[in-house]
Parts: sequence; structure tokens; C-alpha cells
Amino acid sequence: MNWILLLLLCLVISVSINSSLICSMSDTNGEECCTSLVPYVKPVILREFFGDHRNVTIGGRMFRLHQDWQRNGVAGVIWDSGIVLARYISEHPELVANRTVLELGAGLGLPSIISTYQNAKLIHVTDRLSAVSLLGENVRQNANNDCDMKIFAFDWNIDKLPQKYQVILGADLIYGGITFEPLVKLFEDASDHDTVIYLCSKIRYERDQDFYRQLLQKQFDVREIFYETEFAVNIFEIKKLANYCSTRMYEEKKNVTTDAVILSMCDECGIKSLVLMRNGL
Repeated sequence: MNWILLLLLCLVISVSINSSLICSMSDTNGEECCTSLVPYVKPVILREFFGDHRNVTIGGRMFRLHQDWQRNGVAGVIWDSGIVLARYISEHPELVANRTVLELGAGLGLPSIISTYQNAKLIHVTDRLSAVSLLGENVRQNANNDCDMKIFAFDWNIDKLPQKYQVILGADLIYGGITFEPLVKLFEDASDHDTVIYLCSKIRYERDQDFYRQLLQKQFDVREIFYETEFAVNIFEIKKLANYCSTRMYEEKKNVTTDAVILSMCDECGIKSLVLMRNGL
């Protein structure tokens, strides 16, 4: 009898150990590999990611977004930053109205979808090749088809953009182990004299702050224009300093004989940049 009890005890211990190791995340696409005999109940905070769709209401319209975490990983679900940026565009249609728009790392494309209802002139919606199929499905089913749109695969590490844009959108572009330099270079190359970049993200780690600091070092003006308290998400407005001078500072400072000082600050992240520009810029 004792050996039977011992055997049962060993079995219980074995199952307990296995249940603590039931799921591991793939390094390549975030796919879960579950091997435990014990049923796994996903945490409540993650359940919305594993559903095959999610309904989001913005500006009185309900958008049904198809999700696929298993195939697309982080690009296959809607994140808080995407919702916040889309809402902000809906509430401030002048940001995209009659402008050419590029969305990078679009995922399910919600900010671009909203932009189609705000009279954007042209919208290019991009993400990596493996994400384009789901992205296209969501955009076609939810967007205003009267808008001039194009969906295509784009990798900012290697690809070149077909043109410059007046507005560049990005939600949660900084995550994982991506390198900053190619994205910063892209912003430099894609920015025209009146280009405005709107990035929406949570400041989770020191590296998130480092990205915005690097933009400041590359002569960009970075300003926090909105903080969403529900999701703890920031929206930053970014311009090349040369562009900023030509569009806002030149008329104000052209008759000033002393140095003009631009101070860009983000109190939430502790980002500060002090740039002295000689009269005559």
C-alpha cells in the first residue's frame, strides 16, 4: 500500500512541475507551444489577444478587427497604442486631412483606417511581409474605400520608400530587440519640408526613452502632445528641426539679432533638448 501512495505522490509532483512549464514563447513569431497535460487558462489580460476578432468603437463607428496571434504574433493583434492614436486622429482630423500619409508597422491598420474617414489625400499602409495579408483584410473590410490607399510590405532595415510623406504614423514601433538607427534614418529620408511624425507608445523601459533621445540628437524636434491616462500611452509630435524652423520659427524669429532658442521637453520621459540656431536660418 505504501508504494502505491508513493507512486501517486510522484505523479502529482510531476504534473505540477509540467504545469509550470506549459507554455513557451517562440523567439520568431510569438507563437505559444503548450505541452502540459494540465489545461492552461490564459490570464485575463491576454485573452483579448487570443480572440479571433476585436470590436473597437471610434467616432461613433464600430470596427471589427480580425486578429491572429498564433500566425502573426505582435503584428496580429490590436494594441493600446494603436487604439489611442486612432482615437486622436478621429478627434483631430486636421492632422491628416488632404495630406499624404504613411503608417509604419501598421499591424491591423487601425490608425490608417480612421484616417480614411478624415479625408486623407493618400495613405500607404505598411508592415512586414508576413503581416500584410491580415493587414490588408482588416483595411479592406473597415476603411472608407473612397480614399486612395495602398497596402504593401515594407522593412525599414532594407527597403526604400517610393516617396516622401506629409504625415508619418507609428504605434508601438519600439519593442523587443529592434535597432534604432534604421528607423531614425527612415524618418530623415521620408521627411519633406512640412512632414510631421506622430508616434504613439508606452514608455516602458529606459530603451524607449533612449529612442526619443536619439531623435533629439539627430536634430529632430520632439514634443509630447498628448498623454492618455487610461492606457498610460504617450503621443509625440516629431519634426526635423530644419522643417520646424521653416514652418514655425522663421516668421517669428527672422528679425531677431540674438540666438533663437528652441526647447523641446517631455516631462514624462525626462527628455530635454536645447538647440541654439543662429539668426538667418
